[in-house]
Amino acid sequence: MRNQVLAARAALAVADAQAASRMAGLHFLRRIELSQMRAVALFWPLQDEIDTRPLLRALHELGVPTALPRITGRSEPLRFHRWHPGEPLVAGPFRVEEPAADTPEIVPAVILTPLLAFDARGYRLGWGGGFYDRTIAALRQAGHRPLCVGYAFARQEVGQVPTEPFDEPLDMVVTETGCRHIG
Repeated sequence: MRNQVLAARAALAVADAQAASRMAGLHFLRRIELSQMRAVALFWPLQDEIDTRPLLRALHELGVPTALPRITGRSEPLRFHRWHPGEPLVAGPFRVEEPAADTPEIVPAVILTPLLAFDARGYRLGWGGGFYDRTIAALRQAGHRPLCVGYAFARQEVGQVPTEPFDEPLDMVVTETGCRHIG
């Protein structure tokens, strides 16, 4: 399934991917109530993932605090650190760009998650490290209830993602075609 979805995503022309990324950002901004928002955690795009940078810039211009994840250990939850466009990033594990370790850590109200595939039940297929599932589970167990949003291209939807007992469902999926609440 990973190879199939990766091939579908890679087949998207660069100009189409850029337009779809901008459109997904507009759908997010129209659907999510941003006043009084504590913070929105996004991810830095890798390879041909949907580009979060247009949304990062728009949130920053609206005054919404933004954060990016830091990987602290292979079996540890992610930590979200305050970041805004123009601040330096450092190379983290797995070629992921991260905020510096000394930037303030925050608990976001919204977490946009990367994914390879998603289904109508709100389950996502990631790269297999379990970072987002661990992070979402830890936040929920600590009493935080962030809105967990899959952020991807519509062509990444599949009939059913294989699940494990530790998989955490998403609350919403945002693509260039719109926003879909789960459940």
